[in-house]
Amino acid sequence: MNSYPKALNGFSPHLLYVFGLPAFFLLSVLLYEPSHLVSLMHTGETPGVQLFSFNISIVTAIIFVVMLISRLILFLLRKHLDMTLGWFAMWCVMEIVLISCFVALYLTLMDKGTDGFFLFLGRSISVLGSIFIIPYLILTLAFALAQARNASTAEPENRLKFYDSRHQLKFITSAQSLMYLEANENYVIIHFDENGAEKKYQLRNTLKSVEPLCEKAGFVRTHRGFIVNPAHVRLIRKEPGGFFFADIGTERPQGIPVSKKYYDNLTASLL
Repeated sequence: MNSYPKALNGFSPHLLYVFGLPAFFLLSVLLYEPSHLVSLMHTGETPGVQLFSFNISIVTAIIFVVMLISRLILFLLRKHLDMTLGWFAMWCVMEIVLISCFVALYLTLMDKGTDGFFLFLGRSISVLGSIFIIPYLILTLAFALAQARNASTAEPENRLKFYDSRHQLKFITSAQSLMYLEANENYVIIHFDENGAEKKYQLRNTLKSVEPLCEKAGFVRTHRGFIVNPAHVRLIRKEPGGFFFADIGTERPQGIPVSKKYYDNLTASLL
């Protein structure tokens, strides 16, 4: 519940925010009719000149355009942002402030500068913020609950999902079939067993980034460039010079190097 909903990596869910906020604004002003909002929408009126409906239309259009641009930018930057729920909340606050700025500018023009921009800005943030918090909470909680529900009924715990450096899912395998992982510059080479034959998959990421996932599956780091599945370790041998290697019966005849730093962790996992 405290993680960023992965569904928001696609643009379609963002459309609910793009259309949802203007729709909720219209419902609030036309059905609920809060006095502070209704008063704001009467800005610029003079005897014989009614601007209530016109102001509502313009403000609704402002909300829609700002949300559309904001969500499009968020979608385009999704691969470059390490988005969390906290950052997403800040993005939503920024949207409210931007909408309020444009609404305040419009109302100032309609009022012919009588009350001033900053007075309208403060009123707009107060009024729109109190309205928009409801659809923001409803939509975000709905996506978070859906993600939590899917996670609880998703694949069994022995399925490992590997994401690349852009947080895109690239590879799924069972914990039992994975033999070891090897660092190769900006890539991780995943060695796994498929019907008795060793296969490889090259993932653009770092070994440090995938290490937490491997630790949850019971895998052990043996070297700065290797993580091993203890279930595949047949023996640990000491070579001349004091170097240790783990034999896991793969295409690496020399075995997997085991540094002194990680030796105890590996042997403990074999008990």
